[in-house]
Amino acid sequence: MIYLDNAATTFLDPEINSSLQGYMQDNFANSGAVYEIGLDAKKKIDDATESIRDSLGIPNSHSFVYTSGGTEANNLFIKGFCFPDKKVACLGLEHPSITETLRSFKEFNNEPLFLLNYFKEGKLDYSCSSILKERKIKLLCLSYVNNELGTIIDPVSLMKHLEQEAPQTRLFLDGVQVIGKIKVDKKMWSSLAGLSLSAHKFHGPKGIGLLIYDSRLVLNPQMHGGKQQSGLRAGTLPVPLILALADSIKLAVTTQKETQIRFQELQNYLLKGLNKLTKPILINSALDDSQSAGIVNFSFPPIEGEVMLHHLEKEKIYVGMGSACSAHSKEPSKILTGIGLTDEQARCSLRVSFSRTNTVAELEKFLHAFSNTYEKLLPTFSKKTVYR
Repeated sequence: MIYLDNAATTFLDPEINSSLQGYMQDNFANSGAVYEIGLDAKKKIDDATESIRDSLGIPNSHSFVYTSGGTEANNLFIKGFCFPDKKVACLGLEHPSITETLRSFKEFNNEPLFLLNYFKEGKLDYSCSSILKERKIKLLCLSYVNNELGTIIDPVSLMKHLEQEAPQTRLFLDGVQVIGKIKVDKKMWSSLAGLSLSAHKFHGPKGIGLLIYDSRLVLNPQMHGGKQQSGLRAGTLPVPLILALADSIKLAVTTQKETQIRFQELQNYLLKGLNKLTKPILINSALDDSQSAGIVNFSFPPIEGEVMLHHLEKEKIYVGMGSACSAHSKEPSKILTGIGLTDEQARCSLRVSFSRTNTVAELEKFLHAFSNTYEKLLPTFSKKTVYR
């Protein structure tokens, strides 16, 4: 099997898996209990929290809420901070857990602001600050690394600009594609409102995520019940998953430099191979310093991406078609059409995303299978194109 859809999810690292099994066996106690093993479970969570702080350089000015994943963390922060009447904005190129959360505010006559017109050549034009100030936007929500394109936001530069031009606007980042893939700029914490993480995006277990947020902000809980996590998220804490999350972050940060080198090698090889194909390939990712080398999105009309995906699947090669959360939709990717692709170009696209264990040999097999499949399918799709 060749797995090249690591932006959707990653395999559970064997070292993390081994630790997690031990945690599941030994750390079953409820961390809210006041007897010895409950207090021990609470201490282990506290230790895991400090490990995460150390790994990512998070100051004590920021608090943690452990969640079920990135989607819950995004919803908790955006709704908890802004619902129902604080004005919110995003590019419109973010994961649905941001864009759909913002759209839900419309029901309360709170129209979100989409800044797609300020996204030029793969980067956010900071002149958007004038409209942020004019519209009294309280929260700007962006992807630190875009899940379909790999585009990176520079949070430190953006926050400096916001502080000068739109000081009432705070920045929240969806960070699920960041850990272990690019270096987290520790200077961002001084002004960042919040950041979401999800362990399964960096070789940790599914079902555990993290919201990191500025403690000075008042958030309203979205789940009510007990008083766990300062009353912000009710429910018994999953001690084993939290410990595995901390281990996954530490491992990802420790191996981040070599992972980036591997990603760059793989990206270069993939692009070189795609450029050698007889039919022109449209590369949708930016491919410069504003781009994570771990994600490459490309189009190859007139052949539809889903058809290509299933033909590659027969060869035990697995690639993506953008966000897995939207994969069953028949609509073209809103992110790809949002950056100017036609509906056909968006439908005729694939996303290849790497892990630290992928190899050049795997990409060679992918390119061979992709090229053969393209040549086989082209006559059929060319007829359909002429017919339309």
